[in-house]
Amino acid sequence: MASFNHLYFDRFTYLLLLSLFISLTFSCGGGAEIKSENKPTVKTPAPTLAEREISGVFNVAGADVNGNDPYIGILNVAPQGDAYSYRWTTTRGSHNGVGVQIGESTAASYANPGGGQGCGVVLYKIASDGSLDGRTAMWGEYKYGTEKAVRVEGTGFVGKYNVTGTAIDGKSYIGTLKITKDGGGYDFEWQTGKAQVGFGTWKGSVAAASFGGHQCSFTLYAIQGNGNMEGTWGGQKSVTFGTETAKRQ
Repeated sequence: MASFNHLYFDRFTYLLLLSLFISLTFSCGGGAEIKSENKPTVKTPAPTLAEREISGVFNVAGADVNGNDPYIGILNVAPQGDAYSYRWTTTRGSHNGVGVQIGESTAASYANPGGGQGCGVVLYKIASDGSLDGRTAMWGEYKYGTEKAVRVEGTGFVGKYNVTGTAIDGKSYIGTLKITKDGGGYDFEWQTGKAQVGFGTWKGSVAAASFGGHQCSFTLYAIQGNGNMEGTWGGQKSVTFGTETAKRQ
């Protein structure tokens, strides 16, 4: 009987130890590893690419609509706080401006030297649902504001939008934006406590406009992979557009 009890004890001890080992293995991560095999693979989102640095000196060549009245010159783009300053010196004179950038697009409002007080620019990125996400900049300021416009009437680009935004001074605002076709471009009319009108263009997934008066013109550039820029410019004085190529020196 003694040897039988000893054998029974050894087997009982062995089974007890084996049970404890299995239990400890799962509690320390063994079970988690088995379960993880059945979990779906979650892809890590690709990082958002930083906006391309656009400051520098460019050789520019441009013309009015249909290639009329061509010109050449120099464009200097420099950081101006969170925005950019633009300075053109061409065979058609000099112009100064302020601009913003969203991704591979940049837009500026410009005027004759000393004549840009009150001029501003808005650059919108157009979402798949037709809403507009924009940045705004004003002559002489060193920050940009933001604006969101959600269409409530109309189709395509034209229509009426409800807007919410943060001005350059940090104050929030709400209101409406009405966009109508005008010649080759578009009229913009904001009602956000005070009326503001502008004129601009729409190209694919971006749009841009200048506002602040007839002295305020605008340019919208597409930034190329080599750092050069292809632009369209215009203003409230005319409903047609010129073109400009800016090649980095």
